[in-house]
Amino acid sequence: MLKLISSPKSILFQLVSVIDLRSPKIAFLSNIATLVLKILASILTSSSAVFIEFLRSVGDLTNSGLVYVGNRIALRGGDDHFHPFGKTMYLYVFGFAVAVLALSSITFIGFLESINAILNPSRIENTWIGIAIILVSMAIDLSVMISAARDNAMFTSRKGFRNPLLTYIVTENIYDIAGECIAISSLIFSNIFPLTDGVASLMLNIILVMYLIKMVTENIEVLVYRSAPPYSIARAVKIALSNPAVRDVNAVKTFALEPKKYTIFMDIELDPKLSMEEVDEVIEDIKSNIIKHVNEFVYVHVEPRKPDKDVDTHKKILKLLSRIRTEY
Repeated sequence: MLKLISSPKSILFQLVSVIDLRSPKIAFLSNIATLVLKILASILTSSSAVFIEFLRSVGDLTNSGLVYVGNRIALRGGDDHFHPFGKTMYLYVFGFAVAVLALSSITFIGFLESINAILNPSRIENTWIGIAIILVSMAIDLSVMISAARDNAMFTSRKGFRNPLLTYIVTENIYDIAGECIAISSLIFSNIFPLTDGVASLMLNIILVMYLIKMVTENIEVLVYRSAPPYSIARAVKIALSNPAVRDVNAVKTFALEPKKYTIFMDIELDPKLSMEEVDEVIEDIKSNIIKHVNEFVYVHVEPRKPDKDVDTHKKILKLLSRIRTEY
């Protein structure tokens, strides 16, 4: 979570300082290795489930290539002063590209293969060789997942927010390991129950669809600047109003900085008798309380205003929030 930020300079330092990440490179190289291993296993075993795993590796390779490029663009320095929140939006653009371009086409091919395997079950060959190859792939995926998790922890500690592409590497490898477990089970039982291979390949495609939907929805939330949930906005408004120096809340705007994490901009009316030092104290108190008590908000900006003729604007805001709450 971002700590309380009091100046544009500190925002720049926290959000756009360059971090050297190794896991995108490791993921790309490892996906080449697992791609070769799985196509070999697919040829040797004639298993549809293993073939689906090969298709998933094609998607993983495309994914890791886009992850590497996206991180290079989003995290390199040079013109950071033109990007007050950094260039992290590139991470979500490339994440969306991964989902739409790479995974959707692979999912379509996979479903065709699954249907064919169910309608025309075939005998599995070289079962134990296939299992051994998949186990090697699983070990590689596990090591990449651990590397990406460490990089993401370091990134979050330094930047204050998660890197979505590193999160995708972790999530991708969790799905890969689950898929490899299903593929191994399919190799073990397919010679006893011929339909096992087709059913297993269908299950692998369902897992891939779940992963695809997760990626698309999380990226769209950020790319369209989706606002925070109404109940979170209402809590922030009430926290501001709880300060005795606040007369009214005139306007509130929020948008997603990352999935489920938001920034909030709030205009408030203050007692005109307050000194500049007292105004600063009130603003800092409101910001710290919002970040402390509303976990969804990671950046808060409060703009003070003198009281105007429109009285009790906050009531209109809270009434509107109560009407749209059902959308969430």
